[in-house]
Amino acid sequence: MKESKEKRINDITNAALEVFLKKGYENTTMEEIAKNAGLSKGGLYHYFKSKDMLLMFVNQKINENIENMVYKAFEMPSVKEGILYYIESYLKYWIEHPKETIFLFLSITKMLDNHELLEYYQQFMGDYMKYFEEAFEMGIQSGEFMPHNAKTSAITLVGALDGIISYMILDENLKLEEVVKHFEEKFIRPIVKS
Repeated sequence: MKESKEKRINDITNAALEVFLKKGYENTTMEEIAKNAGLSKGGLYHYFKSKDMLLMFVNQKINENIENMVYKAFEMPSVKEGILYYIESYLKYWIEHPKETIFLFLSITKMLDNHELLEYYQQFMGDYMKYFEEAFEMGIQSGEFMPHNAKTSAITLVGALDGIISYMILDENLKLEEVVKHFEEKFIRPIVKS
């Protein structure tokens, strides 16, 4: 029973993602999502009470992938390796999942008039920023990194990561390996203790 419920929710999530991307949030109806998921409208409402709730859930499902990258980064033998692993995995995920990337941009525009979605992303970004700040602090405390302002490193790295995604989508000449090397040169090498 649990597997079928999980599968049904994944089917609904995928259907919602497809319809939101095809028609935009405002033009999407719960009926269209239900049809795309192979459900009745009532069946869809059994799982999700509103379109806003479904939008939130799709965002949460996408962000689970990002959170898993954070956990794996913490398992790396060194802070430097963990941050570099995260940078590469993060950029690779968005480049290899164009639908999710477009959905993220769609959600960002929707956040402006959806208080619950805005609060969700504010919390997510706060946690995300905290992860990097703590990672840089761990590198300083372990002696792997030189003393520096960990918060500044976190803010600039996160901003650069989210900013480069658009450029990588628009410019096919920006290759993942090359971008990761640039990030290492700018954000990691200057703080590594020799």
